[in-house]
Formats: sequence, structure tokens, C-alpha cells
Amino acid sequence: MIVASLLMPLSSCNKKRIRLSSDEPLSYFITYLKDEIIINSSEPHQLSSHFFYKDGEYFSSRDSMLYFSTIRDTVLNNNNGGTSLRVVIKKEKEGLFKTSSYIVHNTVTDDGPIFLYVTYYYDSKYRISKVIKDTMLEYK
Repeated sequence: MIVASLLMPLSSCNKKRIRLSSDEPLSYFITYLKDEIIINSSEPHQLSSHFFYKDGEYFSSRDSMLYFSTIRDTVLNNNNGGTSLRVVIKKEKEGLFKTSSYIVHNTVTDDGPIFLYVTYYYDSKYRISKVIKDTMLEYK
């Protein structure tokens, strides 16, 4: 079970930081800024994830791939620097959305294996309630 708790009161009303934890050894620090969400793992030496708000949705960089949406369900494929990534955005039920990222072995024929990398659950205001990350995949 993921428990979200407020770490400390922050002086800025445009910034909110929470910690999501689970029965697993990983937990995540999620910082909400006015137009950005930053997700950091409690694991040392892990890269942080930044998502930027534009036109009612969040993107993986300011002008890049759609990553969080409450507007539409979609499947996106991206080959970025030799790594093929598939992002699946889906409405789960009323008020709950899910974005899953997969590492794709063969995007040309679409018949190669795919591996779940991370799944985020969030509400209509983009508040993340759950993070599921495949700890068996090492992304460098």
C-alpha cells in the first residue's frame, strides 16, 4: 500500500513535496511546482524524472513526448538515443489515470518483447498516488 504524506510545510504555495512509500525498499519524493513535477527515488544514484506542463498535459521535456494526460488515452512510441520507449496513457476509472512506460526491444516490426519500466497512477489534478517500477531493469 502506498502512503502519501506531507514532508513539511513549504513557504511557497506553488510548491508541494510529498513522499510515496510502499512495502518495497523504494520510495519516491515527488515535488510539485507550478508547471513541473519532479520525481526522485530514495535509491542513491538514481536519475530524477522531470515532467513539464503544457496545454493541460505533462510532457517528458518542454517540447517532447506526452507523458501524463487526463484528456486522452493514447499510445506513443519514441526512439531516443538508441532506447525505444512506449508510453501508454489510459483512464483507469473515474478520476484515476495511469501512465506506463515500456522498454521495447523491436519497434520496427512491433513483435519483439516489451518490458515494463515504470507505471504512475494519478488523479485528474495530476497528483501521483502510486509508482510501480520494475527493479529488475537497469537503465543506464
